[in-house]
Amino acid sequence: MKFALNKIVLFAFLLTLVPGLSLLSWTDYRTTKSELEQNFNFMVGQTGENIVGAYKLVEISYKILSQALEADAINAFKPFSAAYENAGGKIEDMDLESIKSELGDDWDLYIIDDAGIVVATTFAKDKGLDFSKFGDFNNKLQEIRKASRYQGDRVANETLTGQVRKYAYLGTPDKKYILEVGLKSAKFEQMLKELDLSLVSKGFLDFNPDLRSVQIFNSDGEIYNLPDFVATDRQISDVKSVYTTGVKIDYLVPEQQERHVYLFADVDDDEFSASHGDKAIELVFSTKQLSDKLADLARNQIIITVSFIGIGTLVALLLALRVSKPIAQLTLALDVIAAGDLGHRIPESKGTLEVEKLTDGLKAMVGSIKDKISEITSTTVAYERFVPKQFLTLLRKQKITEVVIGNSSSLEMSVLFADMRNFTSISEKLTADETFKLLNGYLEILIPAIGNNGGFIDKYIGDAVMALFNTKAESAVKAAVDMNKGLAEWNRKHAKSGRNEIGMGVGIHFGNLVLGTIGQADRMDTTVISDTVNVASRLEALTKTYGAKILISEKVYATLPREMHEMCRLVDCVRVKGKSEELNIFEVFAADDDDTAAFKIDSRVEFESLVRSSANGGAGKALAGFKALREKCKQDSVVDYWIERLAC
Repeated sequence: MKFALNKIVLFAFLLTLVPGLSLLSWTDYRTTKSELEQNFNFMVGQTGENIVGAYKLVEISYKILSQALEADAINAFKPFSAAYENAGGKIEDMDLESIKSELGDDWDLYIIDDAGIVVATTFAKDKGLDFSKFGDFNNKLQEIRKASRYQGDRVANETLTGQVRKYAYLGTPDKKYILEVGLKSAKFEQMLKELDLSLVSKGFLDFNPDLRSVQIFNSDGEIYNLPDFVATDRQISDVKSVYTTGVKIDYLVPEQQERHVYLFADVDDDEFSASHGDKAIELVFSTKQLSDKLADLARNQIIITVSFIGIGTLVALLLALRVSKPIAQLTLALDVIAAGDLGHRIPESKGTLEVEKLTDGLKAMVGSIKDKISEITSTTVAYERFVPKQFLTLLRKQKITEVVIGNSSSLEMSVLFADMRNFTSISEKLTADETFKLLNGYLEILIPAIGNNGGFIDKYIGDAVMALFNTKAESAVKAAVDMNKGLAEWNRKHAKSGRNEIGMGVGIHFGNLVLGTIGQADRMDTTVISDTVNVASRLEALTKTYGAKILISEKVYATLPREMHEMCRLVDCVRVKGKSEELNIFEVFAADDDDTAAFKIDSRVEFESLVRSSANGGAGKALAGFKALREKCKQDSVVDYWIERLAC
């Protein structure tokens, strides 16, 4: 059976157009759907991390203030406990108001019985308060009573009023009561006003439109400042599970179009406080917006696909009646594009307006697909900011979407640990914004120095960084020297501001390690596992002990070129934590000022001889030698260390 040419052309065109458009549309839908879901999961994860981090920062602020007020709390118990003893343990004979008058208006006194009830207080609102409702906390109170001991507590919000107070407890000698003091001061209350967790939670609600609620629970399923709040059985079960295991709980509630996430904020300090600081944080996210977007996406894709197929059929029919060649050319072009070659040239229309329109339509479609791919590519690039490209290369992956849990690679690399000195004392004098500005300015010095020497940052650990070098060990040493020199220049530029100079300690080790990915399907991370990492970390910690800027292992020293040995010296042979064998450690002093570096070069042989002599029983001779070196240079902190060590 023979068919007319126009029918053959029409049939062939449709046979190519329909599957091609459907495949492209389906691929586009699946890609965009995956992107939306990944973005949603990313926002959920980031929101959870940020809220837990915010709570921990609040608790750290409270603890710092609480420790500063501990001495005041201890002194407040002197007249309080004396009055109890003078009354012979009869609390009805005690004049609490008189004691409060002696201590000052900022103080309030409480007496708690063995049932956990406030039986006497200078703060009327708390009279009769029943701590037995707070199981874990009341158990601690009763332990204090039975042991007749003192226990300070954290700065916390009052259960009924929400006001900020510093509390402390003392068990009476007869083990009948717990004496409690509470300090309320407008001075520190004003400082902590902006650390109100309800305000912090509201900020996250405003930031993430999908976040419906944030609740912070105690271990017994109660909201920390709302003892009358009644939680559901599911909430109590989830909260207790998070407290017991410390593992995040994450599940969907389809009928309510919600996603519930429970996180554990581990901030408790049993030795310091009587009350628990650990909290379980419940985050409820709405999945409605995501579902609506996916539904709209599917509907639009169907409309677009059907529309293009309809238009293509009409255009093909008209063109098939007049000419078959242009259609054949367009069909061929469409086959190539459907195979993924979006850069393929679409032939220009010849002859009819209909062919021209079809050509323009195909160009518009390809342009739309290119734009979508470009958008997806931009998103992928954004994800790669959280995973170094060098890490992907070492895992033998071309792009981040290829990475799955369990990918790993065994390599021989240099590991560098760097930690800022005095960060805690400096940051205590700064606002949060000033602290992050300081930290980012500090990191702007480290990161280029590491990158320029062939390394990359693997981890940011507060004010510390861990970097990897898949090159010779001398690259890591050069990076450490550049980091210290850059920090010295930065300190000079900021000297006029009155801020204390910032120091840095760097430890470097070389050896085998394993890079890989850990976690679960919706949240994974890269990590490095090796004894090499542990040794590098221990060396960084030892820089504080010796007062050195850079310490390297003997394995690193042995790989350095001979000209770099001149700027290194043996400082000790130690057994680092976690290692059974002893390790020779060397100081790199290339970043020292010119005079100190010159002295260390000139005295290197003598210095190393004294170090070995002290290890071989010649402590007296070594001590005299180190003292002689100190007379020549007062700025050598390692010499000071040895003198102090041998003089003991």
